[in-house]
Amino acid sequence: MKSTKRSPALPIGRTARLAFEINDTRAACCKAAQVLLSHSPVDDAELEECALLEEALNRAQHILKNSVRSIMLCRLDRRSRRKKAR
Repeated sequence: MKSTKRSPALPIGRTARLAFEINDTRAACCKAAQVLLSHSPVDDAELEECALLEEALNRAQHILKNSVRSIMLCRLDRRSRRKKAR
């Protein structure tokens, strides 16, 4: 007898949206860097901080996108195997 209990729903949609919203924050880092570069003299410390934040956001975005992609591919594979078993 199959269990009728379903696993709790993962927030895949919200996670995917978050991964794409990170682009806005990355763009804000780039804009801040452009403003910093327009000032004379350039504040190297703040420019480095912008670069560090953008790199961290890039890594986080990459991890989230890959995780969502992996989960979705696994789900598709499971569904495909279930359909073949029927």
